[in-house]
Amino acid sequence: MLIIVSQQGPMSKYRLASLLGSGHSSVANWRRSYLKGGIEALLIENRGGFKKGKITAQAEKKLAQRLNSPKEGFRSFVEIQQWLSAEFDIEMEYHAVNKYVKRKYGARLKVSRKSHVQKSPADEAVFKKPVRKTKSSSN
Repeated sequence: MLIIVSQQGPMSKYRLASLLGSGHSSVANWRRSYLKGGIEALLIENRGGFKKGKITAQAEKKLAQRLNSPKEGFRSFVEIQQWLSAEFDIEMEYHAVNKYVKRKYGARLKVSRKSHVQKSPADEAVFKKPVRKTKSSSN
């Protein structure tokens, strides 16, 4: 922006924006920053995204235990949201809970039906035994 202005002289923010391939409001902000603090003001990194997370280390540990537990697992993200609110007094939106759990643990709560957690392995073995076919004379 500064090079173009020094070469071509003063111009409107719209013309400068079209030459730079940027938005006119960005050009206006850059101009304002330059007039206020010079080149140093333009070089300051001023982006957001440094918001501290709501889930504490203790809550994260308990959440990981519950997600990995076959008997005490969650059935939905709403259930996780309610559990965080009841246990740790952490109020989070559904979307935030959903994204956090998926990103951090790779959890997918809406899955097809699994086998029952209290089923007996001995009873299961009975169904898995191979059945021998008898030879029958079919003609």
